[in-house]
Amino acid sequence: MMRITKFLLSGLICTIALLSIANIAYAEQGKADDVIYANGGIGQEEADEMRAKAGNFNLRLYLSEGKQGQSITDAQITITDKKGNVRLDLSGGGPMLFVHLENGNYKISANYNGTRITRNVAIASHRGVNVYLNWKHENGDVDNDTEDGLSQGI
Repeated sequence: MMRITKFLLSGLICTIALLSIANIAYAEQGKADDVIYANGGIGQEEADEMRAKAGNFNLRLYLSEGKQGQSITDAQITITDKKGNVRLDLSGGGPMLFVHLENGNYKISANYNGTRITRNVAIASHRGVNVYLNWKHENGDVDNDTEDGLSQGI
């Protein structure tokens, strides 16, 4: 009887451990054609996981809204190269979207709640570029169709 109890208890502990691992931060990772990306950052653990991966990507998008910079998760993100070829088309983007692209010039179009923001970025080194996209909804102040301006290389 004691052996069965220990076996059941061990099984229960393993199940709980597996469930907690499954609930730990999950960031979507994927590959579209030859573009590798990671999307996520919801909650502290997932945000920490994304930040730990940031150095592996040369384009890092941070999406938010309002003056307080509340994170958003439902943006439609399209990245095209200088020839107009779609390199990444992702719905449900944010709050962090990290992409690895070849060196070159790209246009980022991001739609959220019917408002579009665009940015042009140049990827010229392995160090990469951070792009902060913020939809300002208060008092009609919307950052709409802005070219460049908020990109920052690091």
